[in-house]
Amino acid sequence: MALSGAQKAATLLMSLDPPTAAELLRSAEPDMLTEVAAELAYLSQADRAGQAVSAEPIREFFGLLYNKSDAVGGEKFTGEILKIILGEQKSQEVLVQVGERLKARDPFREICSAEVAGIAKALAGESPQVVSVVLSELPAKKSSELLGLLGEDVRAHAVQSMAGGQGVSQKAKLRIAGIVQSRLAEAAQAAAQAAAQAEPGAAVAGDDDEHRKKQLRKVAVLLRGLEVEARDGLTKSLTEQDSEAADEVQKLMVIWEDVVFVAERPLQEALRSADSRKLALALVDADGQTASKIRDNISERAKAMLDEEADLLSSPKPEEIEQAREDILTAMRELNAKGELQFEEGQG
Repeated sequence: MALSGAQKAATLLMSLDPPTAAELLRSAEPDMLTEVAAELAYLSQADRAGQAVSAEPIREFFGLLYNKSDAVGGEKFTGEILKIILGEQKSQEVLVQVGERLKARDPFREICSAEVAGIAKALAGESPQVVSVVLSELPAKKSSELLGLLGEDVRAHAVQSMAGGQGVSQKAKLRIAGIVQSRLAEAAQAAAQAAAQAEPGAAVAGDDDEHRKKQLRKVAVLLRGLEVEARDGLTKSLTEQDSEAADEVQKLMVIWEDVVFVAERPLQEALRSADSRKLALALVDADGQTASKIRDNISERAKAMLDEEADLLSSPKPEEIEQAREDILTAMRELNAKGELQFEEGQG
């Protein structure tokens, strides 16, 4: 399918740095600026099956031409450009319009980033026809996982409905997506409130303390799967009720055990800020899978320096190891806060 003018413009702009891209867009009419901004944000969703495929060769070409192997994520890039052109307040207004356009164009955009188990719960009690629409809109892997969580009868009828090939109007898709998204948000809110109602300062037995941590971890993983805007709203609500629980949830969104599930590109970005000694300390007594994951995502030179530092370590203190790991996790949490930390299959 041929690209529209706005799509071509967005594809080209993604190969540039934000100031240069902003300068090219500065004279654009307001409607065109919003349209191109929506296309820029949409490019960040290219992992969805069948989306932005035609633009990928062009993006790859410009990436090679300008040596931009570390392109800024689509939504963040869009925000930076708009802020340069319009300023903080006006750019936020345009981003709201961009969000509305993206939702109208792809109602299931946010749902695709949610946990499969959460989507399954949100679909409880819905008809096979509704379920078939959701299955059709999800990426293939998530769709397969979701199918496995459905009841046998619903599963069979949903597949039959999909095979029937009946078209669904955009209006119906918007309504279905709105219902599912609302239920996902309600589930996250309920989990956050349940965590907040626990007594954060009480002296509890070891088992109770462990149970509370597990509950907070569940809340953290649930929130982590939401879009940044939805996640921030729920986190703010939790902070107002119980700031201590909210702080713990923020930390538990990314823990050391998650390293093996972090996608390669964001992991490489996070590891760039870690020096050789810090990495060597972090890998002391680390399991083989985690150590291999980290070593596979640093350069050969960094590996050699890591090995040298490891040889120089002499009985490091547990607190030194813990601090080194926390420093690495801090970099990952910063990426997660911006919506730039992706996880591979099997996460959390």
